[in-house]
Amino acid sequence: MKDLTCEKVLMAIMAAGDGENAQLSPEDVNVHLRDCEDCRDEAVRMKQVSALFRQATRREETIDLWPAISGRLDQPSPRVNWQPYAIVAVLLLGYKLVEMLPKADPGWAIHLVPLIIFGVFLVFVRENPFRINTELLLEK
Repeated sequence: MKDLTCEKVLMAIMAAGDGENAQLSPEDVNVHLRDCEDCRDEAVRMKQVSALFRQATRREETIDLWPAISGRLDQPSPRVNWQPYAIVAVLLLGYKLVEMLPKADPGWAIHLVPLIIFGVFLVFVRENPFRINTELLLEK
């Protein structure tokens, strides 16, 4: 084969190592490897790397998480009281409409209104958005 290059031979070796169909026949590869020391050395390194990957094992997890997950899926979800969220949405919408009035210049204090509304909302629903939830533990 006249257009047999080192790159094509190495690609054929990698394809054969991966179990794919190589574009070159094994005879052509062997002829090239017999004559090219660089490709022979690279083929040896490829085989060594492949052997390392075959020896590597992964730790197998023995914990079965499905019973804990399926138990939680079967539980009814708690009802969410939607009225406080609707009230906050209406207040923030009203604020935005007031802010959009053309000739109104209420000053810098008006920019604190959304923060105040949100703070009052959090006090009302008694929820801390920055609390770390430690209740999400996996059952053993």
